[in-house]
Amino acid sequence: MGYKKSIILFFLFFINSCGSYSFKGSLPDGVNSISISPIINNTSEYALTNLLNDNLNKELINQNILDIVDIYNSDTSLELIVLSIKDNSNIYITNENLYETVQQWKLSVRVKINWYNINTNLVIIDKDIEEWALYNNSGIDVSADGIDNDSDGLIDSNDSDEYGSAREAALRITSQKIINRIINELISNW
Repeated sequence: MGYKKSIILFFLFFINSCGSYSFKGSLPDGVNSISISPIINNTSEYALTNLLNDNLNKELINQNILDIVDIYNSDTSLELIVLSIKDNSNIYITNENLYETVQQWKLSVRVKINWYNINTNLVIIDKDIEEWALYNNSGIDVSADGIDNDSDGLIDSNDSDEYGSAREAALRITSQKIINRIINELISNW
């Protein structure tokens, strides 16, 4: 009977310890909180600022990485600067009059990340990152455009983040890719 009880206790302990998971263990010593400065946007695409701000806060909370606090109670400070947003032609087609037109666009966004340790007066991260998404100018909703807009191997209705108007969706997809990169940078530099 003692053997069965010890197995049951082991499984209860195992299940209980898997209940909450956090990436906090991969942060530098003494870093438990973060203050997020207002995003500086050096472009005219102001919708991106809101997308980045909302998604960054949600991801930090969802992944339980750092406590988000004001600057006066924080161990670190994170600053994001949107450096550029570019729409570059990606695929051309030739019409019956032999004129080339752009069929597909590539939206690229470059952001500077500055993460500063307030306690030690050291820069933790000072890096530029760039992400992109594809869209077409046919006026079709991206859920039916036949493009893998975020290059994740899923197309249209099989991809949960492909919805909405083409350029807005590309902006949303790009902002989520940037947030994923930022979260990865925060937890993987140690």
